[in-house]
Amino acid sequence: MPDTSRAQFSLQHFTLANGLKVYLREDHRAPLVSVQLWYHVGSSYEPEGHSGLSHALEHLMFEGSSKLAAGEYFQLMSRLGGDPNAYTFSDATVYPVTLPASRMEVALEAMADAMATATLSEAPFERELAVVMAERRVDVDNKPFAVAVEQHKLLAHGRSGYATPTRGFREDLQQLAQAAALSWYQRWYHPNNATLAVVGAAHPAQLRTLVERHFGAIPAHPLPIAPLPRHDQTLTRRTQSVRIEGLREGLIMSFNCPSLATADDPTQAQALRLIPELLTQGASARLQRSMVAEQPLLQGVKGGYDLLVRGDGLLTFSAFNDPAKVTPEQAQEQLLREISALRLTPPTAAELQRAKAQLMAKEVFARDDIAKQADMLGRMAACGLDPTELEFETTMIEGLTDVQVCQAVEAFLSDDRLTTTFMSGMESHDE
Repeated sequence: MPDTSRAQFSLQHFTLANGLKVYLREDHRAPLVSVQLWYHVGSSYEPEGHSGLSHALEHLMFEGSSKLAAGEYFQLMSRLGGDPNAYTFSDATVYPVTLPASRMEVALEAMADAMATATLSEAPFERELAVVMAERRVDVDNKPFAVAVEQHKLLAHGRSGYATPTRGFREDLQQLAQAAALSWYQRWYHPNNATLAVVGAAHPAQLRTLVERHFGAIPAHPLPIAPLPRHDQTLTRRTQSVRIEGLREGLIMSFNCPSLATADDPTQAQALRLIPELLTQGASARLQRSMVAEQPLLQGVKGGYDLLVRGDGLLTFSAFNDPAKVTPEQAQEQLLREISALRLTPPTAAELQRAKAQLMAKEVFARDDIAKQADMLGRMAACGLDPTELEFETTMIEGLTDVQVCQAVEAFLSDDRLTTTFMSGMESHDE
């Protein structure tokens, strides 16, 4: 039998004459394929007053085209054993489906047809806009912490496009018109603004033939210039308090940082990526140990970093304090002391190895999921990065030193880059 044990590490790519970029990672362990069409446009592209436009268009894309009536795409993919989906984030709008490899051409044909001939008519627009607004209510407006996060990002990102919420502002959605969605489609939904990421039991020659057959005749189109979301050159410490009924007491702290796309060196971004692992991930992480376990001032703490965005991102910590022991302001003082300690006291060899192992374990587990593999390829492309660089990610993480981590803390976790949102429930401050 042929050796296919290394097939999942083989990444191949080509570009059609019309600009469509195609990436294929072969993985023949199961007769399945994940097909994901990524359009390089999302909420960070949206002009003021039109937030939620990309998400609204996402809902409309398969509501009628030259070959399929409204709703037929999802019915067809499901009948073929697929799990069609769609989602929008800051830098892209994505249409993924995982299905039997023998049915891949059907998915490609439907995606190409929607790229070229989506109808975006008035009746589906009104229906889907109502759905989008309902999602906004359920996922944001009715969740106090989600509202706090949205307000926090507004302050932290400032004039950057990343301040625009993917779900859109309620007042913008109420004014959104079908003509705006059609115009957004006509401006951005072209092959030269898209990436097709395919992972699974497909062969390069076969995929190229099918992609040429269905996408090759769609013409390229001049694209608008999209401002790159960057932080202000001069930053100052920013603080706000958010009081919402039902909101737990706590705080969100973010530091303005470069992403992998905007960092001076990729190792700089990977070192930033290690900081939440060192401080918050796992029982032995510094903040978990000192502020949750040993001296339980916090009821929980999480950390994260925007590695894969096309502009500048955030490194964020969120924590819920124990109101009987500390206020959010007092909790912040202790959190900042712990962060400062990481600057002054480098991680030990054991700490560094644990953090690296956690990151690399996530990468290994992701390789067992063809949809996650395709997602990573698409995210890299949407950020303007070369997905082939993923092959070197593990080596880069393994080579990071304690000095590089300390340098990243010193450079980017500074007071002028800090945005803090103190959270409380309104009822706790009623007089």
